Amino acid sequence: MNKNEKLIKWAIWFNRLSFVQIFRETMIMLFPVALIGTIVWIISDNLLAPNGFLANVLYIRQWFPERQFFRALFNDATMITVGWLASYAAFVSAIMTTRRYRRENLIAGVCAMISYVLIFYHSVRGSQTLETRYFGAGWLIIGSLVGYVIGLIFVKWGYHFTLSDIRLESRKLMARVLRNLKPFTISFSGAFILHTLYAVWRTFNLDAITTQNISSLIGRHSNYFLNITLSFFNTLLVWLGFAEPTNIANDAYSNEVRNNLIYALTHKSFAVPYPFTPSSLYNGFANFGGIGVTLALVIGILWVGRQNNQQEIAKLSVFPAIFNHGLPILFGSRVFLNPVYVFPFILLPIANMLIASVFIFIHAIPPIVYPIPNGTPGILIPFIGTGGDWRALLISILLVIMDIIIYIPFIKLAFAVEERLVKEQEEFQNEDK
Repeated sequence: MNKNEKLIKWAIWFNRLSFVQIFRETMIMLFPVALIGTIVWIISDNLLAPNGFLANVLYIRQWFPERQFFRALFNDATMITVGWLASYAAFVSAIMTTRRYRRENLIAGVCAMISYVLIFYHSVRGSQTLETRYFGAGWLIIGSLVGYVIGLIFVKWGYHFTLSDIRLESRKLMARVLRNLKPFTISFSGAFILHTLYAVWRTFNLDAITTQNISSLIGRHSNYFLNITLSFFNTLLVWLGFAEPTNIANDAYSNEVRNNLIYALTHKSFAVPYPFTPSSLYNGFANFGGIGVTLALVIGILWVGRQNNQQEIAKLSVFPAIFNHGLPILFGSRVFLNPVYVFPFILLPIANMLIASVFIFIHAIPPIVYPIPNGTPGILIPFIGTGGDWRALLISILLVIMDIIIYIPFIKLAFAVEERLVKEQEEFQNEDK
């Protein structure tokens, strides 16, 4: 048995795990939400924002005076799509779980969504403002896990309730609903306990203390090892299903970014005091197309994809990937928790940073010091951030080519695993019939 065959069998075994299967199906169902939501996000944050890349290229402030009004509208659309992905995942995951065990139950989906919102909705500080950070793509895996657990509760104690059951006459319909009251109560009670525990956590400001400690830890002067470590854990968390990466490029080291800019402007030199900040490395060279250099993944799938749906997903993901939004391809190609993609997804950004840092160290390219507009295509960030240095642009192009070449064998392996899984599913369905 060759090495590829061993990897394929191991990946198939991993994908057969109950939760992983449910998570994969959840991503498929939510792909339209991720795609449309990401496009709306780009319009809001890139085209209509004052510091957006497209806004500056198209001079939108000069000919579109009502852009702030429309940006607010697109912000709303962004919030109810990608901003609520985790709660939608709870809904879909619960239904898919009951369906997997042949006890399909729509009430389980409703209960899962209600329970998830309940866990993170709090007014213990005198405000009922919803903290939306817990409902977006960043908590996708948590929403899916909540839905999975609640789905299992309904499988054990509930009674199947499908869409066709809605056509039943009222007495039979109410009987079906009443038979699902027990799992609903169990699920809601569990969510309320978690809601209470988190309320206690917030009451004693432990969430704020935790955030401050983390910020203090990474907010000191950056060092090379810390930059690489932050990149590794940031990308790993995204692969694990926390689909919205933490911004470590500018916010954590704003003082160093500012000092570099002041030095470059006053001394007319790129011999800045902090050449290896996250802005110079992570944001500049490890984020082509979004977290995990997904632009290379999209191009690689377009290059070697054999099935129509693979090509279609990649084509639909090109536009978002150009502007550093990889969410559609992460959903469409089921990259989250996919063991085949774990190595290129996590290690390629680090490899890019290491290679770029060598060129910066030997002064072959200058570090990135100038501000970058929101949504600037990743491949242009080194060029713009160095004040138009063509060598930086050349390095970024070569890195993307290298990333594509490295991604391709993993893409082919992922396709082989997918074909085996589809074949097994078809055989199972035929036997079931």
